[in-house]
Amino acid sequence: MKHLVVYAHPYAESFNHAILETAVKALRQNGHEVVVRDLYALGFQPVLTPEDTAALRAGQTPQDIKAEQDYIAERMPSH
Repeated sequence: MKHLVVYAHPYAESFNHAILETAVKALRQNGHEVVVRDLYALGFQPVLTPEDTAALRAGQTPQDIKAEQDYIAERMPSH
């Protein structure tokens, strides 16, 4: 089974990061495929700029948003 973990925490020493590592390790040990998208490590900007909003209204998704949407779409089951 494929899993996508979207993770957002600034500190690698945090309890949240320990939970992430534990979950990923357990899933992989059970034969699952795991991809972690660490939004802090990627430098992902969560605040939409006026330019982002204009692009979205024009039907053009900004590349950073599109990249993350693609990761989600790849892991969604087909119906």
